[in-house]
Amino acid sequence: MPGVKRLPTSERRKQIVNAGLELCRKEGIASLRTEKIARRIGVTPGALFRHFPSKSAILQAMAESLLERLEATVPDPVVSGWDWIEQHVKERVRLLNEDPDVRMLFSEGFIFALPPEAREKVHLAFARSWEMLAENIQVAQKEGRARGDLEAHELGAAIVGLVQAVLHPPLGDLTDWSNPESVWRTAADLIGSKASRGAGG
Repeated sequence: MPGVKRLPTSERRKQIVNAGLELCRKEGIASLRTEKIARRIGVTPGALFRHFPSKSAILQAMAESLLERLEATVPDPVVSGWDWIEQHVKERVRLLNEDPDVRMLFSEGFIFALPPEAREKVHLAFARSWEMLAENIQVAQKEGRARGDLEAHELGAAIVGLVQAVLHPPLGDLTDWSNPESVWRTAADLIGSKASRGAGG
Protein backbone atom coordinates (compact mmCIF):
# COMPACT_ATOMS: atom_id res chain seq x y z
CA MET A 1 0.00 0.00 0.00
CA PRO A 2 1.40 3.45 -0.87
CA GLY A 3 2.67 5.47 2.05
CA VAL A 4 2.81 2.56 4.51
CA LYS A 5 5.50 3.19 7.08
CA ARG A 6 8.20 0.53 7.15
CA LEU A 7 8.71 -0.84 10.64
CA PRO A 8 11.50 -3.00 12.04
CA THR A 9 10.61 -6.70 11.77
CA SER A 10 10.12 -7.12 15.53
CA GLU A 11 7.75 -4.15 15.69
CA ARG A 12 5.76 -5.26 12.66
CA ARG A 13 5.42 -8.79 14.06
CA LYS A 14 4.17 -7.36 17.35
CA GLN A 15 1.73 -5.12 15.47
CA ILE A 16 0.37 -8.11 13.54
CA VAL A 17 -0.04 -10.16 16.73
CA ASN A 18 -1.80 -7.33 18.55
CA ALA A 19 -4.11 -6.74 15.59
CA GLY A 20 -4.99 -10.44 15.54
CA LEU A 21 -5.71 -10.42 19.26
CA GLU A 22 -7.89 -7.32 18.97
CA LEU A 23 -9.81 -8.85 16.08
CA CYS A 24 -10.45 -12.07 18.03
CA ARG A 25 -11.46 -10.17 21.15
CA LYS A 26 -13.92 -7.90 19.37
CA GLU A 27 -15.32 -10.20 16.67
CA GLY A 28 -14.49 -13.74 17.81
CA ILE A 29 -11.94 -16.28 16.68
CA ALA A 30 -14.00 -17.21 13.62
CA SER A 31 -13.39 -13.70 12.25
CA LEU A 32 -9.61 -14.11 12.21
CA ARG A 33 -8.57 -13.71 8.57
CA THR A 34 -5.20 -12.57 7.31
CA GLU A 35 -6.83 -9.99 5.03
CA LYS A 36 -8.67 -8.50 8.01
CA ILE A 37 -5.45 -8.28 10.02
CA ALA A 38 -3.70 -6.64 7.06
CA ARG A 39 -6.49 -4.11 6.61
CA ARG A 40 -6.45 -3.31 10.34
CA ILE A 41 -2.77 -2.33 10.27
CA GLY A 42 -2.79 -0.84 6.78
CA VAL A 43 -0.64 -3.31 4.85
CA THR A 44 -1.22 -5.81 2.07
CA PRO A 45 -1.95 -9.47 2.94
CA GLY A 46 1.31 -10.34 1.21
CA ALA A 47 3.19 -8.16 3.68
CA LEU A 48 1.92 -10.32 6.55
CA PHE A 49 3.48 -13.40 5.03
CA ARG A 50 6.89 -11.76 4.99
CA HIS A 51 6.68 -11.91 8.79
CA PHE A 52 4.58 -15.03 9.35
CA PRO A 53 4.45 -17.92 6.86
CA SER A 54 0.82 -18.80 7.66
CA LYS A 55 -2.24 -17.98 9.70
CA SER A 56 -1.23 -20.83 12.03
CA ALA A 57 2.07 -19.08 12.68
CA ILE A 58 0.20 -15.89 13.59
CA LEU A 59 -2.01 -17.87 15.99
CA GLN A 60 1.09 -19.45 17.50
CA ALA A 61 2.61 -16.02 18.10
CA MET A 62 -0.67 -14.74 19.53
CA ALA A 63 -0.78 -17.60 22.05
CA GLU A 64 2.86 -17.05 23.01
CA SER A 65 2.21 -13.35 23.58
CA LEU A 66 -0.70 -14.13 25.90
CA LEU A 67 1.31 -16.75 27.79
CA GLU A 68 4.14 -14.27 28.34
CA ARG A 69 1.66 -11.84 29.91
CA LEU A 70 0.15 -14.58 32.06
CA GLU A 71 3.48 -15.98 33.22
CA ALA A 72 4.73 -12.48 34.06
CA THR A 73 2.28 -12.60 37.00
CA VAL A 74 3.94 -15.66 38.58
CA PRO A 75 5.33 -14.62 41.99
CA ASP A 76 9.07 -14.41 42.48
CA PRO A 77 10.62 -17.79 43.46
CA VAL A 78 11.92 -16.28 46.71
CA VAL A 79 8.31 -16.00 47.83
CA SER A 80 6.66 -19.20 49.01
CA GLY A 81 3.72 -20.66 50.87
CA TRP A 82 0.89 -18.40 51.95
CA ASP A 83 2.55 -15.24 50.62
CA TRP A 84 3.04 -16.85 47.19
CA ILE A 85 -0.64 -17.85 47.07
CA GLU A 86 -1.72 -14.33 47.99
CA GLN A 87 0.44 -12.76 45.28
CA HIS A 88 -0.71 -15.34 42.74
CA VAL A 89 -4.40 -14.66 43.38
CA LYS A 90 -4.07 -10.88 43.37
CA GLU A 91 -1.87 -10.74 40.26
CA ARG A 92 -4.05 -13.11 38.25
CA VAL A 93 -7.21 -11.18 39.12
CA ARG A 94 -5.51 -7.88 38.33
CA LEU A 95 -4.33 -9.20 34.95
CA LEU A 96 -7.75 -10.60 34.01
CA ASN A 97 -9.32 -7.25 34.87
CA GLU A 98 -6.76 -5.10 33.08
CA ASP A 99 -5.89 -7.19 30.01
CA PRO A 100 -8.99 -8.46 28.18
CA ASP A 101 -6.81 -10.26 25.62
CA VAL A 102 -5.51 -12.69 28.27
CA ARG A 103 -9.07 -13.80 28.95
CA MET A 104 -8.96 -15.62 25.61
CA LEU A 105 -6.60 -18.19 27.14
CA PHE A 106 -9.61 -19.31 29.20
CA SER A 107 -11.86 -19.64 26.14
CA GLU A 108 -12.33 -23.14 24.76
CA GLY A 109 -13.10 -21.71 21.33
CA PHE A 110 -9.81 -19.83 21.19
CA ILE A 111 -7.76 -22.78 22.48
CA PHE A 112 -9.43 -25.17 20.04
CA ALA A 113 -8.56 -22.86 17.12
CA LEU A 114 -4.84 -22.84 17.97
CA PRO A 115 -2.41 -25.06 16.09
CA PRO A 116 -1.48 -28.21 18.08
CA GLU A 117 1.93 -26.91 19.18
CA ALA A 118 0.44 -23.70 20.58
CA ARG A 119 -2.38 -25.62 22.26
CA GLU A 120 0.17 -27.86 23.94
CA LYS A 121 2.12 -24.84 25.19
CA VAL A 122 -1.02 -23.40 26.76
CA HIS A 123 -1.87 -26.72 28.44
CA LEU A 124 1.69 -27.07 29.77
CA ALA A 125 1.64 -23.51 31.11
CA PHE A 126 -1.59 -24.15 33.00
CA ALA A 127 -0.25 -27.47 34.30
CA ARG A 128 2.90 -25.73 35.61
CA SER A 129 0.77 -23.06 37.24
CA TRP A 130 -1.37 -25.75 38.90
CA GLU A 131 1.73 -27.59 40.17
CA MET A 132 3.24 -24.41 41.63
CA LEU A 133 -0.06 -23.56 43.32
CA ALA A 134 -0.34 -27.04 44.85
CA GLU A 135 3.28 -26.96 46.02
CA ASN A 136 2.80 -23.63 47.75
CA ILE A 137 -0.45 -24.75 49.34
CA GLN A 138 1.46 -27.69 50.81
CA VAL A 139 4.06 -25.26 52.17
CA ALA A 140 1.29 -23.11 53.65
CA GLN A 141 -0.22 -26.22 55.25
CA LYS A 142 3.12 -27.04 56.87
CA GLU A 143 3.31 -23.43 58.04
CA GLY A 144 -0.09 -23.93 59.69
CA ARG A 145 -1.62 -21.13 57.63
CA ALA A 146 -3.65 -23.23 55.18
CA ARG A 147 -6.23 -25.69 56.40
CA GLY A 148 -5.06 -29.28 56.62
CA ASP A 149 -8.39 -31.10 56.40
CA LEU A 150 -8.35 -31.01 52.60
CA GLU A 151 -5.72 -32.02 50.06
CA ALA A 152 -3.66 -29.33 48.36
CA HIS A 153 -5.25 -30.00 44.96
CA GLU A 154 -8.74 -29.57 46.48
CA LEU A 155 -7.79 -26.20 47.93
CA GLY A 156 -6.12 -25.32 44.64
CA ALA A 157 -9.35 -26.04 42.77
CA ALA A 158 -11.18 -23.60 45.05
CA ILE A 159 -8.60 -20.88 44.36
CA VAL A 160 -8.64 -21.41 40.60
CA GLY A 161 -12.44 -21.31 40.62
CA LEU A 162 -12.49 -18.04 42.53
CA VAL A 163 -9.96 -16.40 40.24
CA GLN A 164 -11.72 -17.53 37.08
CA ALA A 165 -15.09 -16.43 38.43
CA VAL A 166 -14.11 -12.87 37.53
CA LEU A 167 -14.38 -13.94 33.88
CA HIS A 168 -18.04 -14.78 34.11
CA PRO A 169 -21.18 -12.80 34.93
CA PRO A 170 -22.75 -12.10 37.29
CA LEU A 171 -19.66 -12.14 39.54
CA GLY A 172 -17.46 -10.59 36.86
CA ASP A 173 -19.78 -7.59 36.67
CA LEU A 174 -19.55 -6.83 40.38
CA THR A 175 -16.96 -4.14 41.00
CA ASP A 176 -16.17 -5.37 44.50
CA TRP A 177 -15.76 -8.97 43.37
CA SER A 178 -13.38 -7.99 40.57
CA ASN A 179 -11.13 -6.26 43.11
CA PRO A 180 -7.98 -8.38 43.75
CA GLU A 181 -8.17 -7.68 47.49
CA SER A 182 -11.78 -8.86 47.66
CA VAL A 183 -11.05 -12.07 45.79
CA TRP A 184 -8.05 -12.74 48.01
CA ARG A 185 -10.07 -12.20 51.20
CA THR A 186 -12.60 -14.76 50.00
CA ALA A 187 -9.85 -17.19 49.00
CA ALA A 188 -8.08 -16.74 52.35
CA ASP A 189 -11.34 -17.43 54.21
CA LEU A 190 -11.86 -20.61 52.20
CA ILE A 191 -8.39 -22.11 52.39
CA GLY A 192 -7.02 -20.60 55.59
CA SER A 193 -6.55 -22.57 58.79
CA LYS A 194 -8.68 -21.62 61.79
CA ALA A 195 -5.66 -19.90 63.29
CA SER A 196 -4.96 -17.81 60.21
CA ARG A 197 -8.64 -16.91 59.80
CA GLY A 198 -8.76 -15.86 63.42
CA ALA A 199 -5.70 -13.68 62.83
CA GLY A 200 -7.34 -12.01 59.84
CA GLY A 201 -5.87 -14.24 57.09
